[in-house]
Amino acid sequence: MSTIRANSPAAYWLAAPAALWMLAAVVVPTLLLVWVSFWGGRAFSTASPLTFDNYLRFFSNQAYLGLVAATFGQALLLMAITGTLGYCIAYFMTMKVSNARWRTALFLAFIIPFWTSTLIRAIAWVPFLGVNGVINQALIGLGLTTKPVEAFLYSMTGVTMAQVSLYTMLAAGPVVYMLTSIQPALREAAMTLKATPFTVWRRITFPLTLPGVVIGQVLVFLNVMSDFATVATIGGNKHALLGNLVLNFYEGSQIRFAAVVAVLLMVCMLAGVALALRVVDIRKLGT
Repeated sequence: MSTIRANSPAAYWLAAPAALWMLAAVVVPTLLLVWVSFWGGRAFSTASPLTFDNYLRFFSNQAYLGLVAATFGQALLLMAITGTLGYCIAYFMTMKVSNARWRTALFLAFIIPFWTSTLIRAIAWVPFLGVNGVINQALIGLGLTTKPVEAFLYSMTGVTMAQVSLYTMLAAGPVVYMLTSIQPALREAAMTLKATPFTVWRRITFPLTLPGVVIGQVLVFLNVMSDFATVATIGGNKHALLGNLVLNFYEGSQIRFAAVVAVLLMVCMLAGVALALRVVDIRKLGT
């Protein structure tokens, strides 16, 4: 047990390195980004006047507002799909697989793909989704279609399929942790009182795993909102979200508008996290 008091000078000195790192790596770049988003005038210079014109021009463009709505819609869709799949996977591995070795093997089978980068995993979907890809060949072989389906690659359908595979385990991981922390005696007592399995899940299991569900949904939301690599790889040049807009502005040397979109993305992410924290107390995740 630590003998250092929370408000002692030693506690502050121990926290100082992490605080300085956060200040240099997070706070200062964020403030610089916000500052650049307000630059006005024609020149890209620190002497440029501060103005709201960049934000006004962004919100007056219906195409940009459409990208904001599309990004939120994609995030909500992925949260619904990965939340359902992730919970089912977590419940199966913790409640239905009784052998500890099999449970560990299954969990590793889902985790190992995360050892590679997101970009590589997104690129790996291209041979599956193409007109001559594995999915189309399987559909033709099963007689479900007579010609290749072109809706998989370079479409939001393909983007969604790839993102589901990338982010489902982010939704499942915290739920696995919460499920393993539930005492079996709680479920056994409820079933002794003639509660049905669905009632046990609805009244006991799900409420106790809700903090894990929320944490997983926050992780999925943040990743989908900031994802540009999967959209660019699978969606091609036909589709884009806010993350791709930041990249396009940056490559076009429109640094101020890139900063505007980046700031809006951060605000949207913070708003989503704040809303999640109001739904459930995620501090229960560690109890």
